Amino acid sequence: MSAPDQAQEFREAMSRLASGVSLVTTRSLAGVPHGMLATAVTSVSAAPPMLLVCINRSATLLADLLEREAFCVNFLGAHHQDLAGRFFSAEGRAQRFQTGPWTELATGVPVLGDSLAALDCRLDRAVEAGTHSVLFGRVEAIRLSPPGEVQPMIHYLRQYRRLESPEAQPSEAAS
Repeated sequence: MSAPDQAQEFREAMSRLASGVSLVTTRSLAGVPHGMLATAVTSVSAAPPMLLVCINRSATLLADLLEREAFCVNFLGAHHQDLAGRFFSAEGRAQRFQTGPWTELATGVPVLGDSLAALDCRLDRAVEAGTHSVLFGRVEAIRLSPPGEVQPMIHYLRQYRRLESPEAQPSEAAS
């Protein structure tokens, strides 16, 4: 199989892995906010709390993130469909942070105030792997929404989807 065919088949296989959608944000040293959508986010350690996020090395926010050494991973809810669309598109970069309840935590980067959770991180290390940089972040601060209040946004088969609420699913006791 040729390398382009293998890459396409790999992308197709990965589209079948349902993933939560996160908005990774940072701020340049000049104060300009940046953000991008990510599905390659996972926990690394609870003690100390650390996570990793994979970012394409061509992403416009990467240089500012590496320079500032801080970023926030905001877990998006199903109600963030319009916001996700703004960050997915290359157009309208200037308007991305003009709407929404933006705030800050410990590192001073943008935090989405109504996200399911926000993990404000200091960059621990960055490792290059193929087309991406794998960023390890030490969690400095956490903001949580009330549990059950918002449904998560899921990315599956290249589309944003929502989970059914637990009460809409049949219980194991009913079987």
